[in-house]
Amino acid sequence: MGLFGSSQNEMKCKKCGTVLPDKERLKKHQEKAHSKKKEKCRNCGAEFSYSEDLRKHKKGCK
Repeated sequence: MGLFGSSQNEMKCKKCGTVLPDKERLKKHQEKAHSKKKEKCRNCGAEFSYSEDLRKHKKGCK
């Protein structure tokens, strides 16, 4: 039984062994934990692993 219970949909990250409940969460995990690519704010230069985080940041960045 894994962290999220026993599920046939569980996915395991090949790079670090983290077990996630589904493909979508595995994809997000790999983006954040293992990707060197960062989204950068044009206003202040802050960097983010997720484009969603950059979008939220932009709302308050001046």
